[in-house]
Amino acid sequence: MVENGNGKTKSKGIQIRKLNYVMASITLIVSIVLLIVSYRTLSVYNALRLKTEIFVSGQQNAHDMQNASDYLTEQARCFVESGARMYLDAYFEESEVTRRRENALDDLARTFCGTAEYTALEKAAEQSMALMQTEYYAMCLTIHAYGYDISEFPKALRDTVIENEDLALSSEEQLTKARQMVFDDNYHSKKAIISANTQECLNNIINALQNQQTDTANQFGVIIQVEQWLIIALIAIVLVIVTLTTIQVIEPLIRAIPRIREDKPIPISGAEEFRYLANTYNRIYEENKNQKEELAYEASHDQLTGVFNRKGFERILEEVSHKKVALLLIDVDRFKGINDTYGHSEGDKVLSRLTDVLSAHFRTGDSLCRIGGDEFVMFMPDVGPECRELIEQKIKNINQELKKGDGDVLPMSVSVGIAFGESEDGMAIYKKADIALYRAKENGRCGCAFYE
Repeated sequence: MVENGNGKTKSKGIQIRKLNYVMASITLIVSIVLLIVSYRTLSVYNALRLKTEIFVSGQQNAHDMQNASDYLTEQARCFVESGARMYLDAYFEESEVTRRRENALDDLARTFCGTAEYTALEKAAEQSMALMQTEYYAMCLTIHAYGYDISEFPKALRDTVIENEDLALSSEEQLTKARQMVFDDNYHSKKAIISANTQECLNNIINALQNQQTDTANQFGVIIQVEQWLIIALIAIVLVIVTLTTIQVIEPLIRAIPRIREDKPIPISGAEEFRYLANTYNRIYEENKNQKEELAYEASHDQLTGVFNRKGFERILEEVSHKKVALLLIDVDRFKGINDTYGHSEGDKVLSRLTDVLSAHFRTGDSLCRIGGDEFVMFMPDVGPECRELIEQKIKNINQELKKGDGDVLPMSVSVGIAFGESEDGMAIYKKADIALYRAKENGRCGCAFYE
């Protein structure tokens, strides 16, 4: 304010040129800040993508550890069961040359060393290495039982000392003990520890990925809020910018926020900057959604047949505990002979064919699981002994269909052990079905037996 000759004051007008300079400067600053925020969005996205790749690699490491351990177990058991040298050679090829366990652990250490994920997988590796001593001993007993020259075998076996009382056993007794060592409850419990540690590693990696995704979503929320304030500032500067911003930015943003809160994709509309943000958000949203679905599916389903795997079996086994259920333990007759004679590719075709036939003959509400090489479990909820004849006829029809073969798939048959439960623990029912399966095999295979 200034004073005139009459002692009164009058207002001094704002210079338009200065106002324009100020508004242009503010607009430039706001625009620059907006570009920085957009660049920050891209940086956050790239960081999330890099982290996701690291976590996916870690999950593959955990799967490699489990697969290598299971492969060694399979080869050791096959050698003990058959005495065929090729299984022993495959065992040491994996443990001393391929070394998937060691490679998986080393790879995980590059990015997860010192973390809970690495510690869990390290424990799994240590337990797997310790379990090899049991496998060495069982294989040495098998070597003695078959009269092989121990000097022809790897140093790890030559250095294994067999107790005198085991050397005094007959060949058949040595084979029996060797099989017990790799099939008994103690061996299974150690394998379960390996699986538990591997699963712990997987769970930790999944949780870490989810936390990273949550943090990234929070960052996007902050970025969007900053952009809102920038847009409001631009609206306050120029009326035209207000109008354009309302049409091109505010309205799309208002439509997007509820969908973000509802965890849904954002509509692609509005200004170019918002479209870029929406595309970025939607891409991350879809990637995260697909990764979660894929991880959940892969964790519970068998890769070859598409049915539930061992993990899925264990989950269903808990669900059916103390409920009315029929549990069918299914085993392909002489499957090992198919693999040995025709190769694993033909064996895979047999398993896929069996899966299709079983699925066709049972209800959609029944759950089929592959828990081993050629071992399957079918859960039939709300089914009791009153359906015994129906189940027996189903098995008969299935075997009739399997014996015919299908195109280039070899004919086969299955043996089935069936147990019913209503107030028992799921594992107890499974063990009864296992006993029934053993009886079915004793009765000539290609049929079924019920636990009595």
